[in-house]
Amino acid sequence: MARIWLSLLVLGCFQRDTLCFLPNPFSAIDTNDYTHTDITEIGVLKAVAKFFEENAVQACRNCSNGALTGLPDITARRLYDQYYGGQVSEKRFQEAIDDLVKHNNKVDQDHYSEAAWHFNGEQIKESNAKMQTLRDTLLNTLNSSNPNFDAARELIGQYLHLLQMFYSNTNWVEMSGGQTAVIYQPLGISGLPIMAAAPPSIDTCRSCGGTYSSDCQNNLIVAGNLLTSGYKSGQDVVKPAKNPGSVAEGKCSHGGPRDSSATSSAAVGGINKDSMDTTYSPHHHLHEKAAELAIDHTRLFFEDPTYGLRKLVGDDKFQDLLQIRSGNSLVFVIDTTGSMGKDIAAVQNKTAEIVSETKGTPNAPYNYILVTFNDPGNETTVQKTTNPDDIQRWLAAIQVHGGDDCPEFSLTGIQAASTVAMPNSNVFVFTDATPKDPQKINYITSLITEKKLRVQFLVTGSCTRKRVSHDHIHPRNVD
Repeated sequence: MARIWLSLLVLGCFQRDTLCFLPNPFSAIDTNDYTHTDITEIGVLKAVAKFFEENAVQACRNCSNGALTGLPDITARRLYDQYYGGQVSEKRFQEAIDDLVKHNNKVDQDHYSEAAWHFNGEQIKESNAKMQTLRDTLLNTLNSSNPNFDAARELIGQYLHLLQMFYSNTNWVEMSGGQTAVIYQPLGISGLPIMAAAPPSIDTCRSCGGTYSSDCQNNLIVAGNLLTSGYKSGQDVVKPAKNPGSVAEGKCSHGGPRDSSATSSAAVGGINKDSMDTTYSPHHHLHEKAAELAIDHTRLFFEDPTYGLRKLVGDDKFQDLLQIRSGNSLVFVIDTTGSMGKDIAAVQNKTAEIVSETKGTPNAPYNYILVTFNDPGNETTVQKTTNPDDIQRWLAAIQVHGGDDCPEFSLTGIQAASTVAMPNSNVFVFTDATPKDPQKINYITSLITEKKLRVQFLVTGSCTRKRVSHDHIHPRNVD
């Protein structure tokens, strides 16, 4: 499978040796190595491809089962081209992937010396507990009334780092069949017990030669269904000392040229599957299999029908988390005071025209929002729908009333709209009056800037105590 290249900083890789799959393409030892970047991106892409197959749009020429998940050399651009027919940018989705990758790779920098952050030193129980805590915190974050998706992506990046290291650094791949191994489903899920780790009294490896490129394919000797992992020099869990000159069996090392425990204490050698390079990874022959399982488990983290994130938080939050909504919001803010009486028909015609322009096309918004405001300000209403027929019906049903004086609560309406609108949305404001609530202008300006909203005033006139009638609508943009 072709490598996926991202322009990312090398986090901790050039400064010190890594402890698992390499962080990104720039740190790969062998040009065919799978890195954390590759594994994370491919796993996420396959999860989103499955979501797209189950939620086909008109522009997708072939969204049958397997058509998107089976895309060769899958990238965000290829996936979006296939799904949207080249009419929608993948930029925000790619930014979400890059965010996950950044936090995944950053674990090596922030927790280099802590064995439990790498499934090293037989810290199986401790590493699994970290995963459970991260996952529980993530679910609480996403299931809150106002989820922090940036914080959620940080938690996911850390969780996926641990998940992927399980396959690189433990003996699970070897234990479960080598080239026929399967993923370990209970990993990192609260309430699901995992297999026991080998106790301190049990030797887990036999020495496999004094050179880093020695054949270590059969050096594991741990019996039964016991998990083990290699000890790594420089970490907070130290390998039990055994003289390699007098004994051949002992605890496993991580291995590689920068792991001094791999030569100073029996058993000599190691079991990491970080790379295809024979010098760097004693179990290099299982690198591709370990990466395959890590990719598949990364995918299932999102889409497992029972424990997957999408199942547990719902499709809406899944889309917001990965920034895969195809569009944004189409928002109408309409003055329904009495002074709009002679213009409301023109407003209804104009809004219907705007809705019709994108209805049924790949550029259709994700949702439609109608905000009406009146006097007093507490008569502001907000309606949301993903169905264009609903918004058309709501617009047609608008009636004007009240509002005896000229200034109206237009900024209250714009604030309500800006609060619920998705980022990068279009907001159309229809009013004939100056604002009665100018004290809100600074807050609203900040909100519009933060969410990158495009606000366009479609002005029907300038309201005075004596109504000035206009027969058409004048647009005015606010950048």
